Amino acid sequence: MKRRTLIQNAVGIGLMEGLLGDSTNMLHAGEPSTGFLSGSLKKNGDQINDWHAELTKRVAALEDYGGGTLELGDGVYTISQPLRLPDSVSLLMTPNAVIRAQAGFAGDAIIIKGGGRKSKFNETSGWIRGGVIDGGSQPLTGIRVEVLHRLEIADLVVVNATYKGIHLLKGGFEKNITRVRCDVDASTHYAPGSIGIHYENGDSKVILAHVIGYETGVRSDGSSNWFTAVHAWNNDLVHGPMLYNFYCNGQNNTFNQCYADSPTTAGFYVSKRSQSFVQCRVYYSRWAKDNSGAGFLITPEGKYGNYIGNVLFGSKGHALAKAFDGNLEGACILGTSTLGAVMGGLENRIPSGDSTTPPLNLSGTGFCLTQQIKPPLPEQGEVGEVRWVDDGEESALWVKTPRGWKKSMLL
Repeated sequence: MKRRTLIQNAVGIGLMEGLLGDSTNMLHAGEPSTGFLSGSLKKNGDQINDWHAELTKRVAALEDYGGGTLELGDGVYTISQPLRLPDSVSLLMTPNAVIRAQAGFAGDAIIIKGGGRKSKFNETSGWIRGGVIDGGSQPLTGIRVEVLHRLEIADLVVVNATYKGIHLLKGGFEKNITRVRCDVDASTHYAPGSIGIHYENGDSKVILAHVIGYETGVRSDGSSNWFTAVHAWNNDLVHGPMLYNFYCNGQNNTFNQCYADSPTTAGFYVSKRSQSFVQCRVYYSRWAKDNSGAGFLITPEGKYGNYIGNVLFGSKGHALAKAFDGNLEGACILGTSTLGAVMGGLENRIPSGDSTTPPLNLSGTGFCLTQQIKPPLPEQGEVGEVRWVDDGEESALWVKTPRGWKKSMLL
């Protein structure tokens, strides 16, 4: 074999081991075990039907070594209680490896990451990567992350953990999530108060995630978090209503190209100040009551946000009541577009930065009013809004006051 071919083959082998680890050290659920057995044996051989003891033993050995990676090959690893991964131990699974919670699971989280000794090899907390974490349609959390720094959760699916998909507790930073799905099966109702991805810490990122079938899709209670290309939705008829796709409860968070799909109360519920929403989308729920809900619902504590280039639209027969609703103090709203089915709350505005001075509302290159043929209805618009009505015979400006719409003739 030529020298060049030998080098190429060697590089290929090295790359695969870097991604999937050394297959000689990988545990395979379909093979007879050489470790501990618990519970009854299967009829087809000495297979483990509760892998908790075996996996815990291997994790302990890796921690004693100073740090390492638990590698699981294709197959189902059922466990009866939480599997704890200390800071120094990573988890790497092939795409068809499944860690599944047994019925009557003795705990509230399937995987718990944190605690124990730090790695002697590096300053990170390693990976949780690949495979499937299966809650067995129980009110569990798929992955819970405790106080630690620099953890990557990637390329995996959390399925049917009906309370929380991934929960990151307070403390630590750079707990990042990439290419992850948190799904509740289309035939399963979520648990009360459920959240797909819940961040309590700050200074972390979520990139390319899907969240399906929770009461709240994504919630951030920490500051300076980034969420990019996250799609949250559910099927109300089975899962229950998704009240908020994104519960934005941390200062200085950024949501970029996120998709709030089928909310019943609000796509983005903004309850802390100085957050940014850029090129996001809200699709109003086909399940919800017509002419209700809001795309961006802003509380008094959620002021001074930026809303740039967002798109709002709704299902036929289910119009969104307000694009923006709540306290718009200091809000910068520019370039919002709709595809119909949005009744009100649309505007472009540049904030004054001072609560005592009204913001400057602009359209086009100046103040530009769009022609309407019919006068506005009493329930439409907001106090201070001006509309131009011209039916071809008579032209007038209508101003909404605290006492309703008032008409002013134009010459």
